[in-house]
Amino acid sequence: MADPAGVSDELRVRLNEHFTPEQITELALDVMKWSYQKFAVALGLDREIKPGELTDLVFDDEGHWVRPT
Repeated sequence: MADPAGVSDELRVRLNEHFTPEQITELALDVMKWSYQKFAVALGLDREIKPGELTDLVFDDEGHWVRPT
């Protein structure tokens, strides 16, 4: 994600052997979506939902995050 121009021709070929262009785009967007929080983590601005506990990621049928109770 830090150097998209650095993707080698070999990697492009390997990706295209296993995925359609649409799937490659979706994978890239998913990585970007789940990487957005890195800024807050790096600055120490993130907070735990349940301090000292891991939080399960739960999504509804439409793909929206469901906040744990």
